[in-house]
Amino acid sequence: MGLDLSHYIPALDGVDYFTVDELKLNPEFIKQFCHLFQVMKFDDQAFEVLYITEIGYQRKGMNKRFYEEFENDQLYFSISDVRKAKAYIEGMSESDTNNLLKSFQQNFIDNFTEGESIFIVSW
Repeated sequence: MGLDLSHYIPALDGVDYFTVDELKLNPEFIKQFCHLFQVMKFDDQAFEVLYITEIGYQRKGMNKRFYEEFENDQLYFSISDVRKAKAYIEGMSESDTNNLLKSFQQNFIDNFTEGESIFIVSW
């Protein structure tokens, strides 16, 4: 397993989703997008879900200190958290680091909309 960073926004439908329970850390987000929640049935249980679309992705590329600052499978809703994450980017070479920084800027910061975007880290 390794580190995956993703940037999601709400969608009308799709394959990926978050449950209301996963989004509970941000009640304002739930309230803002309540009209997009749908009921999904799985093994005779019903869940309210919000479908999402991935608009940014990065595999690995963070130094060891990143794991001390960020939690596994935690959702982050603030641009300040995303900017903080950028400070931990570290490639295998200077060129690799520069490419990761540029890609992260484009896929996570430049297109991040406070109140709509979700940044998640998982390992």
